[in-house]
Amino acid sequence: MPPRLTASDFDQDLLILFDAYVHGNLDRRGFLDKAQKFAKAGVTAAGLLASLSPNFAAGQQVAKDDPRLKVEWITYDSPAGTGKVKGYLVRPASASATKLPAIVVVHENRGLNPHIEDITRRLALDGFMAFAPDALTTLGGYPGDEDKARELFAKLDQAKAREDFRAASLWLDARADSTGKLGAVGFCYGGGMVHWLATQLPQLDAGVPFYGNSPDPVEAARVKAPLLVQLAATDERINAAWPAYEAALKAAGVRFVMYQYPGTQHGFNNDTTPRYDAPAARLAWDRTLAFFRQQLQAAPVAAAGPTVRLRGVVQSVGITINSPTSTLVIRERSGEVIQLVLPANAPVSEVYPIELADIKPGSYIGVAAMPQADGTQRALAVNVFPEAAHGTGEGHRAYDLAPQSTMTNATVADLVAAPDGRRMRLRYKDGEMAVMVPPGTPVVTSRPADQSLLVPGASISVTAQEINGRPTAIRMSVGRNGFVLPT
Repeated sequence: MPPRLTASDFDQDLLILFDAYVHGNLDRRGFLDKAQKFAKAGVTAAGLLASLSPNFAAGQQVAKDDPRLKVEWITYDSPAGTGKVKGYLVRPASASATKLPAIVVVHENRGLNPHIEDITRRLALDGFMAFAPDALTTLGGYPGDEDKARELFAKLDQAKAREDFRAASLWLDARADSTGKLGAVGFCYGGGMVHWLATQLPQLDAGVPFYGNSPDPVEAARVKAPLLVQLAATDERINAAWPAYEAALKAAGVRFVMYQYPGTQHGFNNDTTPRYDAPAARLAWDRTLAFFRQQLQAAPVAAAGPTVRLRGVVQSVGITINSPTSTLVIRERSGEVIQLVLPANAPVSEVYPIELADIKPGSYIGVAAMPQADGTQRALAVNVFPEAAHGTGEGHRAYDLAPQSTMTNATVADLVAAPDGRRMRLRYKDGEMAVMVPPGTPVVTSRPADQSLLVPGASISVTAQEINGRPTAIRMSVGRNGFVLPT
């Protein structure tokens, strides 16, 4: 296999010419005419263009079907923009319903191509919920060809396109599986869009524009989010406007840092073209991830092992210096003291008692029980799920509350009074089950809470997982003011 071409294999004036072509300042014929003088040793101008153009397969870092990820194509509303917009949503598969910090990924001026999809998957593997809208949606979406994509992009109503990205940011931030921490990253056109979003969205928590156009300096005073600005060394079209905007950001007291990478071209982070600079791209991306982790308080969820359930009592919660995580120490019911990493975004539910009479036909419940000789189940504890969780974990299986115990997540078909308590008939996707609930059986439900419930002495149930070699709390159920969870 021949070595991969880099920017150093091309004349600098040819690279500048290619940049003008990529950004619509020169059409294909104009590029080929002007590039002819750089053709030599049997290489045509068309061959030069092909060599400089993206090779998506060569740049792919994360497979489309990577089992560590949950990938969805989503359509969201953009009433002030183009109406309905399609986007690519990726979450870590191991996160399940865990709330995650969210990042909008803004493409270059070719729409949502395979490279931007790959960037979105990379962010998800680092513990974020990443969403990449396609500004070309109303024109049929990314057409699979870069030249056609640029032609379509020139037809966009840019004012409406900006509103589409604003709507995407608001939609993503409002999702139930978002922590409410919002970031944005973009490249070229997308970098300029991140700058624009920073002037429009006070709820934006972090922005990383890669070689994007700067806004008018008068807009700098509207920026509330910290920015990490990534610039190439040779990029006159973008760099010329930066000093004035930099001065305006400083005058406005905006928190930002700018890095300019020596020897790099515009597009140096795009690993599908020869302009890619591997050392600079790695450094820029490491800085990007560290910045998002710091500002959005994310913990990586890749390299994760199987989940386990721990039940016990909180011993302490401590801060980890220079980290978006803390330490949770619990005394497990076995008596073992266990220390866990506590990510700032790990969700907490408050478990609290309710009455057996609160269970109605149609309620979705989880019943920990012991099997009886007659084929029925005798309840040890009942958890009434919030309506939003209807269907979660539906079915009948073994459980670890007690030896030989079971767990049944099901819908209550009916319930009747009986001499020894209340008898319920439960239905789930693979069958049905009769359960007797004796008097005094704990009946609980839950509601969203926060980590302020994690105080010494609190009763806790933790779903934990080994992540990057460290036992980590994934989600927690906690009792308030001395309420003891059924164990």
